Amino acid sequence: MHVPDFPVDEFDEAAEERGPVGVHRKRKRILWAIAAPLLIFIGAGALAYGVVVYLWRAQGNEGVPPLDSLPRATVVTTVAATPDAAASPSVSATPSTTPSPTPTVEPVQFGASVSVLNGAGIAGLAGTNQAKLEAAGFTAATAGNIVGEKPSENTVRYADVGLESTAAKVAEVLGISNIERGVVSDGDISVLLVTDPAA
Repeated sequence: MHVPDFPVDEFDEAAEERGPVGVHRKRKRILWAIAAPLLIFIGAGALAYGVVVYLWRAQGNEGVPPLDSLPRATVVTTVAATPDAAASPSVSATPSTTPSPTPTVEPVQFGASVSVLNGAGIAGLAGTNQAKLEAAGFTAATAGNIVGEKPSENTVRYADVGLESTAAKVAEVLGISNIERGVVSDGDISVLLVTDPAA
């Protein structure tokens, strides 16, 4: 079949300028369609990790945050004392000095959950120290292994200020001198063992 030759007109020139159309169009590259969202996802994750490490170090911590240190939300309920209706203020001629309130020491909470975590590689170390705590009256002690970054020395870590005296009692029972307030991975108090405290 012979196609007649026609003179070139403005439509032929326009078609040559913009390239092929229809089934002759250039295909999109599938690799770029997959790689672009993946690169964006990886970049966002790296940025989020960088922000977490920056905030961790801004608080004075060293290294990177341990993966098992998830913050726990705590609810503190405060009850305000209501004045007694029968008590009425009296006017006195001499000024009286009111004693400053003495700080109260929170009682030891033997029902607090205490996680004894072994990072020393000594079989049964956490279980042995858990038994010591139970013998001292602690009712919710558990044993496990440290996951993540280990401290440089045996440490008793508590999350809530109200557990400071309880953490001190745990440290006293186990013979540990390092007590700190910080993020606790499991329970109210974590005992992080990197050596045998009885040795």
